[in-house]
Amino acid sequence: MEASSLQVIDAHVHVWDPAVLDYAWLADAPGLNKPFLPDGLPHRGASTSAAVFVQADCRDDQALKEVDWVTGLRAGWPELAGIVAFAAISRGDAVAADLGQLLERPLVRGVRQLFQDRDELFMLHPATVAGARQVASAGLVFDACIRAPQLEALAEFAGLVPDLQIVLDHMGKPPIARGDQAMWRTGMREVARRPNVVVKISGAGAEADPNRPLAPQASPFVSETLDLFGAGRCMVGSDWPVSLTGQPAYQEWLTIVEQAMVGASDGERKSVLHGTATRVYQLQPPPRQPPTNQEKD
Repeated sequence: MEASSLQVIDAHVHVWDPAVLDYAWLADAPGLNKPFLPDGLPHRGASTSAAVFVQADCRDDQALKEVDWVTGLRAGWPELAGIVAFAAISRGDAVAADLGQLLERPLVRGVRQLFQDRDELFMLHPATVAGARQVASAGLVFDACIRAPQLEALAEFAGLVPDLQIVLDHMGKPPIARGDQAMWRTGMREVARRPNVVVKISGAGAEADPNRPLAPQASPFVSETLDLFGAGRCMVGSDWPVSLTGQPAYQEWLTIVEQAMVGASDGERKSVLHGTATRVYQLQPPPRQPPTNQEKD
């Protein structure tokens, strides 16, 4: 199957330049410790019409600078449609001032503070919950980046802030390399019961065994995610460059997602490939493709 016959919004893209901002985590990732800029994105020649930039974990006090730097790249990156910025929601109500500054930047659609290396007490602390409520009041989305053992805590967090639109990044980072779905599936089922949570089908490359083909490892997790959440609550993302680099890997990922949707309706495929991201992040709809000869008849 060719990927993709429909327009795609890549809902999870990173760019960075260590000469511009400080990324402490890159010291432990030598393969990524260099500039990754829009001209290297694998979207060229693909059907991707738009992309959402997600904060790349630079120094916390550089959050606004990151937004302004990424916004400045838009002249050469017309696909950039939205930004998920950093905001320390663990500061509680005090984060409202930070959100106010972010709202002055028109591309900002949501915020993220990484939960993946925090315990449940951090996620469920009253201050974090208060900060999350401030995000909801600001009309912004919250991207939740966690690991599979944290899924049940995220379900509880989502229940505490029912007015907050939450986007679960990377399918909750399942143990793809091990192929063990049991614990992950239990947690995902709990999260799926929270109507204010949608999920990104993304990030599989970072959780898979790089010495084995990706499709057989990732496909069961993609299919299970679609079954649990439904197409209307799923969106596709590349997680470039963390989970994949280069156009062949990007096209392979789109193909994996498309193959998991075999038998889905055209409307369901549109939801996953661009509709959910457009709705959740309040993006401009992707441009309409010219009708095919068959559609003209």
